[in-house]
Amino acid sequence: MSPYPMDPAEARGPMRVLLTTYPDADVARREMDRLLRARLAACAELSPIDSEYWWHGALTSAHEVLVSFKTVPKFVGALFRAIERAHPYEVPWIAEIDVHRVPRAYLSYLAEVLDPESPPPPLGGGATRPEGRRGRGGLRLARTRARHRPRSIGTRRRR
Repeated sequence: MSPYPMDPAEARGPMRVLLTTYPDADVARREMDRLLRARLAACAELSPIDSEYWWHGALTSAHEVLVSFKTVPKFVGALFRAIERAHPYEVPWIAEIDVHRVPRAYLSYLAEVLDPESPPPPLGGGATRPEGRRGRGGLRLARTRARHRPRSIGTRRRR
């Protein structure tokens, strides 16, 4: 049994991004098309990358493509399994990112494309954010700006 859990304990955002790599653009485009047509993702993006990694005891370099699949929490498990089942690599890398803030218009787009029967996103205007200043469950949100620290009286800034 792996010490790493498959299900994130604190995933709460309204959107997920699944990332994976493929050996070339042709394979990636076929998988993107298959998964988009299955309506497991609303959007997929392909980016060429250069990778270095350990494989069978040797440091290896490869030209690969990174694909990001944008989806909703309802379909993330099915998308993860579909990527894993059909992946050409012996040990595929698939990572899920829990997206906490998304413009309301993009959430509406996701719902329209992936789940038109679902109710509209339960959010006020603008980007999403957990309820209240401390978020759900009283957890304190991370600061996005450093606090202003006044200089002490009597200290001078050296040039």
